[in-house]
Amino acid sequence: MPERWTRAVLRYRVPILVCWLAVLGVGVVASIRLPALLSNTFTVPGTDSDRARVILAREFGERPDGVFTVVFPVPRPSDRAVRARLQSELRAAARLVPTGRAGQLQSGGGILFGNVNTTLDLQHAKGYTTRLRMFLLAAGGPRAYVTGQPAIQHDLEPVLSSDLRRGEAIALPIALLILVAVLGLSWVVLVPFVFAACTITLTLIAVYAIARLFPMVSYVTNLVELIGLGLAVDYSLLVVSRYREELDRADTADAAIVRTMATAGRAVFVSGATVAIALALLLLVPVPFVRSLGVGGFLVPLASIAAAATLQPVLLSFAGRRGARRVQVAAFLRSR
Repeated sequence: MPERWTRAVLRYRVPILVCWLAVLGVGVVASIRLPALLSNTFTVPGTDSDRARVILAREFGERPDGVFTVVFPVPRPSDRAVRARLQSELRAAARLVPTGRAGQLQSGGGILFGNVNTTLDLQHAKGYTTRLRMFLLAAGGPRAYVTGQPAIQHDLEPVLSSDLRRGEAIALPIALLILVAVLGLSWVVLVPFVFAACTITLTLIAVYAIARLFPMVSYVTNLVELIGLGLAVDYSLLVVSRYREELDRADTADAAIVRTMATAGRAVFVSGATVAIALALLLLVPVPFVRSLGVGGFLVPLASIAAAATLQPVLLSFAGRRGARRVQVAAFLRSR
Protein backbone atom coordinates (compact mmCIF):
# COMPACT_ATOMS: atom_id res chain seq x y z
CA MET A 1 0.00 0.00 0.00
CA PRO A 2 1.31 3.53 -0.70
CA GLU A 3 2.77 5.25 2.36
CA ARG A 4 0.54 8.29 1.86
CA TRP A 5 -2.57 6.10 1.92
CA THR A 6 -1.56 4.29 5.12
CA ARG A 7 -0.74 7.52 6.91
CA ALA A 8 -4.12 8.97 5.89
CA VAL A 9 -5.84 5.86 7.26
CA LEU A 10 -3.98 6.19 10.57
CA ARG A 11 -4.84 9.86 10.76
CA TYR A 12 -8.56 9.07 10.51
CA ARG A 13 -8.46 5.80 12.41
CA VAL A 14 -11.46 6.56 14.65
CA PRO A 15 -13.93 7.50 11.84
CA ILE A 16 -12.75 4.48 9.85
CA LEU A 17 -13.33 2.17 12.81
CA VAL A 18 -16.79 3.66 13.34
CA CYS A 19 -17.62 3.08 9.66
CA TRP A 20 -16.60 -0.56 9.90
CA LEU A 21 -18.65 -1.00 13.06
CA ALA A 22 -21.63 0.41 11.15
CA VAL A 23 -20.93 -2.07 8.34
CA LEU A 24 -20.85 -4.84 10.92
CA GLY A 25 -24.23 -3.83 12.33
CA VAL A 26 -25.92 -3.43 8.94
CA GLY A 27 -24.37 -6.70 7.79
CA VAL A 28 -25.87 -8.61 10.71
CA VAL A 29 -29.33 -7.31 9.79
CA ALA A 30 -28.74 -8.17 6.11
CA SER A 31 -27.60 -11.69 7.00
CA ILE A 32 -30.82 -12.25 8.97
CA ARG A 33 -33.03 -11.08 6.10
CA LEU A 34 -30.99 -12.64 3.30
CA PRO A 35 -32.29 -16.27 3.48
CA ALA A 36 -35.78 -15.12 2.50
CA LEU A 37 -34.36 -13.92 -0.85
CA LEU A 38 -32.35 -17.05 -1.66
CA SER A 39 -33.51 -20.12 -3.55
CA ASN A 40 -32.04 -23.10 -5.39
CA THR A 41 -32.98 -23.23 -9.06
CA PHE A 42 -31.12 -25.48 -11.45
CA THR A 43 -32.59 -24.26 -14.73
CA VAL A 44 -30.23 -23.72 -17.65
CA PRO A 45 -31.25 -20.94 -20.06
CA GLY A 46 -31.84 -22.06 -23.62
CA THR A 47 -32.66 -25.69 -22.83
CA ASP A 48 -35.94 -27.40 -23.77
CA SER A 49 -37.06 -27.53 -20.14
CA ASP A 50 -36.44 -23.80 -19.72
CA ARG A 51 -38.41 -23.02 -22.89
CA ALA A 52 -41.26 -25.17 -21.59
CA ARG A 53 -41.20 -23.28 -18.30
CA VAL A 54 -41.43 -19.97 -20.14
CA ILE A 55 -44.37 -21.20 -22.25
CA LEU A 56 -46.23 -22.45 -19.18
CA ALA A 57 -45.80 -19.10 -17.45
CA ARG A 58 -46.75 -17.04 -20.51
CA GLU A 59 -49.61 -19.08 -21.96
CA PHE A 60 -51.08 -20.88 -18.96
CA GLY A 61 -50.11 -18.68 -16.01
CA GLU A 62 -48.21 -21.48 -14.26
CA ARG A 63 -44.68 -21.82 -12.96
CA PRO A 64 -43.47 -25.34 -12.07
CA ASP A 65 -41.16 -23.89 -9.44
CA GLY A 66 -44.08 -22.09 -7.75
CA VAL A 67 -46.49 -25.04 -7.46
CA PHE A 68 -47.45 -26.47 -4.07
CA THR A 69 -48.70 -30.05 -3.79
CA VAL A 70 -51.12 -30.80 -0.96
CA VAL A 71 -51.45 -34.45 0.09
CA PHE A 72 -54.39 -35.78 2.15
CA PRO A 73 -53.97 -39.30 3.55
CA VAL A 74 -57.56 -40.58 3.80
CA PRO A 75 -58.89 -44.11 4.42
CA ARG A 76 -61.38 -43.94 1.51
CA PRO A 77 -60.16 -41.72 -1.36
CA SER A 78 -63.19 -42.66 -3.45
CA ASP A 79 -65.69 -41.21 -0.93
CA ARG A 80 -67.38 -38.37 -2.82
CA ALA A 81 -68.33 -36.41 0.32
CA VAL A 82 -64.76 -36.46 1.62
CA ARG A 83 -63.45 -35.56 -1.81
CA ALA A 84 -65.83 -32.59 -2.16
CA ARG A 85 -64.97 -31.29 1.33
CA LEU A 86 -61.24 -31.53 0.74
CA GLN A 87 -61.59 -29.92 -2.68
CA SER A 88 -63.31 -26.96 -1.03
CA GLU A 89 -60.55 -26.84 1.59
CA LEU A 90 -57.91 -26.82 -1.15
CA ARG A 91 -59.62 -23.90 -2.91
CA ALA A 92 -59.74 -21.92 0.34
CA ALA A 93 -56.05 -22.62 0.95
CA ALA A 94 -55.17 -21.50 -2.60
CA ARG A 95 -56.72 -18.09 -1.93
CA LEU A 96 -54.03 -17.46 0.69
CA VAL A 97 -51.35 -17.39 -2.01
CA PRO A 98 -51.25 -14.52 -4.53
CA THR A 99 -52.29 -15.80 -7.99
CA GLY A 100 -53.03 -19.18 -6.36
CA ARG A 101 -55.46 -21.54 -8.11
CA ALA A 102 -56.51 -24.93 -6.82
CA GLY A 103 -56.25 -27.91 -9.14
CA GLN A 104 -58.53 -30.94 -9.13
CA LEU A 105 -57.91 -33.55 -6.46
CA GLN A 106 -56.57 -36.86 -7.68
CA SER A 107 -56.35 -40.20 -5.94
CA GLY A 108 -53.69 -42.83 -5.83
CA GLY A 109 -52.10 -45.18 -3.31
CA GLY A 110 -54.66 -44.46 -0.61
CA ILE A 111 -54.27 -40.67 -0.72
CA LEU A 112 -55.84 -37.61 -2.28
CA PHE A 113 -53.54 -34.93 -3.65
CA GLY A 114 -53.94 -31.68 -5.52
CA ASN A 115 -51.85 -28.71 -6.63
CA VAL A 116 -51.97 -25.06 -5.72
CA ASN A 117 -50.77 -23.47 -8.94
CA THR A 118 -49.23 -19.99 -8.85
CA THR A 119 -47.31 -17.65 -11.14
CA LEU A 120 -44.84 -16.86 -8.34
CA ASP A 121 -41.21 -17.75 -8.71
CA LEU A 122 -39.55 -20.03 -6.18
CA GLN A 123 -37.97 -17.12 -4.33
CA HIS A 124 -41.38 -15.62 -3.45
CA ALA A 125 -43.55 -18.76 -3.38
CA LYS A 126 -41.59 -20.43 -0.57
CA GLY A 127 -42.63 -17.67 1.83
CA TYR A 128 -46.26 -18.91 1.80
CA THR A 129 -45.44 -22.45 2.90
CA THR A 130 -46.07 -21.86 6.59
CA ARG A 131 -49.31 -19.98 5.88
CA LEU A 132 -50.66 -22.90 3.85
CA ARG A 133 -49.70 -25.45 6.47
CA MET A 134 -51.21 -23.48 9.35
CA PHE A 135 -54.49 -22.99 7.46
CA LEU A 136 -54.80 -26.67 6.56
CA LEU A 137 -53.94 -27.65 10.12
CA ALA A 138 -56.65 -25.36 11.52
CA ALA A 139 -59.23 -26.58 9.00
CA GLY A 140 -59.96 -29.60 11.19
CA GLY A 141 -59.99 -32.17 8.39
CA PRO A 142 -57.53 -34.99 7.74
CA ARG A 143 -53.92 -34.08 8.26
CA ALA A 144 -52.57 -32.37 5.14
CA TYR A 145 -48.97 -32.44 3.96
CA VAL A 146 -47.71 -29.55 1.87
CA THR A 147 -44.84 -30.36 -0.47
CA GLY A 148 -43.58 -29.21 -3.85
CA GLN A 149 -40.49 -27.21 -4.76
CA PRO A 150 -41.39 -24.10 -2.70
CA ALA A 151 -42.12 -26.16 0.43
CA ILE A 152 -38.91 -28.18 0.01
CA GLN A 153 -36.90 -24.98 -0.38
CA HIS A 154 -38.59 -23.55 2.73
CA ASP A 155 -37.67 -26.66 4.74
CA LEU A 156 -34.12 -26.72 3.39
CA GLU A 157 -33.16 -23.30 4.76
CA PRO A 158 -33.08 -24.31 8.47
CA VAL A 159 -30.92 -27.29 7.52
CA LEU A 160 -28.42 -25.05 5.74
CA SER A 161 -28.38 -22.63 8.67
CA SER A 162 -27.81 -25.49 11.12
CA ASP A 163 -24.97 -26.86 9.00
CA LEU A 164 -23.43 -23.40 8.84
CA ARG A 165 -23.55 -22.99 12.63
CA ARG A 166 -22.08 -26.45 13.10
CA GLY A 167 -19.26 -25.63 10.70
CA GLU A 168 -18.55 -22.38 12.52
CA ALA A 169 -18.50 -24.18 15.87
CA ILE A 170 -15.75 -26.44 14.50
CA ALA A 171 -13.80 -23.98 12.35
CA LEU A 172 -13.53 -21.05 14.78
CA PRO A 173 -11.89 -22.95 17.67
CA ILE A 174 -9.48 -24.64 15.25
CA ALA A 175 -8.60 -21.26 13.71
CA LEU A 176 -8.04 -19.82 17.19
CA LEU A 177 -5.70 -22.68 18.15
CA ILE A 178 -3.71 -22.22 14.93
CA LEU A 179 -3.41 -18.48 15.50
CA VAL A 180 -2.29 -18.97 19.11
CA ALA A 181 0.25 -21.57 17.99
CA VAL A 182 1.69 -19.21 15.36
CA LEU A 183 1.30 -15.80 17.00
CA GLY A 184 1.32 -16.81 20.65
CA LEU A 185 -0.97 -15.36 23.29
CA SER A 186 -1.47 -11.70 22.44
CA TRP A 187 -4.22 -9.25 21.54
CA VAL A 188 -3.40 -9.43 17.84
CA VAL A 189 -4.79 -12.97 17.80
CA LEU A 190 -8.23 -11.32 17.72
CA VAL A 191 -7.41 -9.28 14.61
CA PRO A 192 -8.28 -12.09 12.12
CA PHE A 193 -11.68 -12.62 13.73
CA VAL A 194 -12.58 -8.93 13.62
CA PHE A 195 -11.26 -8.83 10.06
CA ALA A 196 -13.38 -11.86 9.10
CA ALA A 197 -16.53 -10.52 10.75
CA CYS A 198 -16.29 -7.21 8.90
CA THR A 199 -15.42 -8.65 5.48
CA ILE A 200 -18.14 -11.31 5.67
CA THR A 201 -20.82 -8.83 6.71
CA LEU A 202 -19.76 -6.35 4.02
CA THR A 203 -20.03 -9.11 1.42
CA LEU A 204 -23.44 -10.18 2.72
CA ILE A 205 -24.69 -6.59 2.39
CA ALA A 206 -23.69 -6.64 -1.28
CA VAL A 207 -25.23 -10.10 -1.79
CA TYR A 208 -28.46 -8.93 -0.13
CA ALA A 209 -28.68 -5.97 -2.54
CA ILE A 210 -28.02 -8.22 -5.56
CA ALA A 211 -30.48 -10.89 -4.38
CA ARG A 212 -33.28 -8.33 -4.48
CA LEU A 213 -32.73 -8.00 -8.24
CA PHE A 214 -31.41 -11.39 -9.36
CA PRO A 215 -31.90 -14.98 -8.13
CA MET A 216 -29.15 -16.13 -5.77
CA VAL A 217 -28.50 -19.66 -4.58
CA SER A 218 -29.00 -20.61 -0.93
CA TYR A 219 -25.43 -21.88 -0.61
CA VAL A 220 -23.92 -18.44 -1.25
CA THR A 221 -23.95 -17.64 2.49
CA ASN A 222 -21.94 -20.77 3.27
CA LEU A 223 -19.49 -19.91 0.49
CA VAL A 224 -19.02 -16.33 1.68
CA GLU A 225 -18.33 -17.35 5.28
CA LEU A 226 -15.97 -20.17 4.24
CA ILE A 227 -13.84 -18.01 1.94
CA GLY A 228 -14.09 -14.94 4.17
CA LEU A 229 -12.75 -16.74 7.23
CA GLY A 230 -9.95 -18.38 5.25
CA LEU A 231 -8.78 -15.13 3.68
CA ALA A 232 -8.99 -13.29 7.00
CA VAL A 233 -6.75 -15.82 8.76
CA ASP A 234 -4.34 -16.00 5.82
CA TYR A 235 -3.93 -12.25 5.35
CA SER A 236 -3.84 -11.45 9.05
CA LEU A 237 -1.08 -13.98 9.72
CA LEU A 238 1.01 -12.39 6.99
CA VAL A 239 0.42 -8.79 8.09
CA VAL A 240 0.71 -9.35 11.85
CA SER A 241 3.92 -11.38 11.50
CA ARG A 242 5.48 -8.64 9.39
CA TYR A 243 4.23 -5.97 11.80
CA ARG A 244 6.05 -7.65 14.67
CA GLU A 245 9.25 -7.70 12.66
CA GLU A 246 8.93 -4.03 11.79
CA LEU A 247 8.32 -3.09 15.44
CA ASP A 248 11.88 -4.17 16.26
CA ARG A 249 13.27 -1.75 13.67
CA ALA A 250 10.83 1.18 13.85
CA ASP A 251 10.75 3.96 16.42
CA THR A 252 6.94 4.10 16.62
CA ALA A 253 4.07 1.73 16.05
CA ASP A 254 2.69 3.92 13.25
CA ALA A 255 6.00 3.78 11.41
CA ALA A 256 5.96 0.00 11.71
CA ILE A 257 2.43 -0.11 10.32
CA VAL A 258 3.38 2.07 7.35
CA ARG A 259 6.31 -0.20 6.52
CA THR A 260 4.19 -3.32 7.02
CA MET A 261 1.49 -2.15 4.64
CA ALA A 262 4.10 -1.17 2.06
CA THR A 263 5.37 -4.76 1.96
CA ALA A 264 2.93 -7.34 3.37
CA GLY A 265 -0.03 -5.10 2.53
CA ARG A 266 1.00 -5.03 -1.11
CA ALA A 267 1.21 -8.84 -1.13
CA VAL A 268 -2.30 -9.03 0.34
CA PHE A 269 -3.62 -6.71 -2.37
CA VAL A 270 -2.08 -8.81 -5.17
CA SER A 271 -3.30 -12.05 -3.60
CA GLY A 272 -6.85 -10.74 -3.12
CA ALA A 273 -7.00 -9.45 -6.68
CA THR A 274 -5.81 -12.81 -7.99
CA VAL A 275 -8.44 -14.72 -6.00
CA ALA A 276 -11.16 -12.30 -7.14
CA ILE A 277 -10.20 -12.70 -10.81
CA ALA A 278 -10.10 -16.49 -10.49
CA LEU A 279 -13.55 -16.70 -8.89
CA ALA A 280 -14.96 -14.12 -11.31
CA LEU A 281 -14.49 -16.71 -14.08
CA LEU A 282 -17.55 -18.48 -12.65
CA LEU A 283 -19.60 -15.52 -13.90
CA LEU A 284 -18.89 -16.66 -17.45
CA VAL A 285 -20.66 -19.99 -16.92
CA PRO A 286 -24.17 -19.64 -18.45
CA VAL A 287 -25.89 -21.32 -15.49
CA PRO A 288 -27.59 -19.06 -12.90
CA PHE A 289 -26.78 -21.49 -10.07
CA VAL A 290 -23.04 -21.31 -10.79
CA ARG A 291 -23.10 -17.60 -11.52
CA SER A 292 -24.64 -16.76 -8.15
CA LEU A 293 -21.86 -18.69 -6.44
CA GLY A 294 -19.39 -16.76 -8.56
CA VAL A 295 -20.90 -13.46 -7.39
CA GLY A 296 -20.39 -14.39 -3.74
CA GLY A 297 -16.90 -15.74 -4.35
CA PHE A 298 -15.91 -12.66 -6.33
CA LEU A 299 -17.13 -10.18 -3.72
CA VAL A 300 -15.36 -11.74 -0.71
CA PRO A 301 -11.77 -11.04 -1.90
CA LEU A 302 -12.77 -7.49 -2.82
CA ALA A 303 -14.16 -6.93 0.67
CA SER A 304 -10.97 -8.46 2.10
CA ILE A 305 -8.84 -6.03 0.10
CA ALA A 306 -10.93 -3.10 1.34
CA ALA A 307 -10.59 -4.28 4.95
CA ALA A 308 -6.85 -4.92 4.57
CA ALA A 309 -6.33 -1.39 3.24
CA THR A 310 -8.38 0.36 5.94
CA LEU A 311 -9.45 -1.78 8.89
CA GLN A 312 -6.27 -3.77 9.45
CA PRO A 313 -3.92 -0.78 9.90
CA VAL A 314 -6.44 0.72 12.32
CA LEU A 315 -6.64 -2.48 14.38
CA LEU A 316 -2.84 -2.72 14.52
CA SER A 317 -2.59 0.92 15.61
CA PHE A 318 -5.00 0.33 18.48
CA ALA A 319 -3.11 -2.81 19.47
CA GLY A 320 0.21 -0.93 19.49
CA ARG A 321 3.38 -2.47 20.84
CA ARG A 322 1.78 -3.95 23.94
CA GLY A 323 -0.99 -5.67 22.00
CA ALA A 324 1.48 -7.24 19.58
CA ARG A 325 3.76 -8.50 22.33
CA ARG A 326 3.56 -12.20 23.22
CA VAL A 327 2.38 -13.01 26.71
CA GLN A 328 5.04 -15.12 28.41
CA VAL A 329 2.75 -17.52 30.24
CA ALA A 330 5.51 -19.37 32.07
CA ALA A 331 7.14 -16.17 33.33
CA PHE A 332 3.74 -14.83 34.35
CA LEU A 333 2.96 -17.93 36.38
CA ARG A 334 6.39 -17.87 38.05
CA SER A 335 5.88 -14.24 39.04
CA ARG A 336 2.61 -15.19 40.68
